[in-house]
Amino acid sequence: MRKTMTKEVTKTVVKVTEVKSVDGQPVAERLEDVTLLGNVSLEKAQRIVAKEFAGRNVTVFEVETNTQVYELPVEEFIEIARVKEDSKDEE
Repeated sequence: MRKTMTKEVTKTVVKVTEVKSVDGQPVAERLEDVTLLGNVSLEKAQRIVAKEFAGRNVTVFEVETNTQVYELPVEEFIEIARVKEDSKDEE
């Protein structure tokens, strides 16, 4: 039996700014990065961030996609995972 389980996970880090008016001048303020699962395009990231920051003038200026392989000993996986019921049994 294998000793470890591995899973490749792709995440996209979205760089966000908020444009505010200070003394009548537009000022861009950097916000915290938003991390999304999967390979997300700039356009899709803009839609997601706009919903998350509804009512605020936010703009995505960069997306960085990164894929890493995660590893976990099988014994730990069994301890923290939940058993998935077979959907065939439910029918």
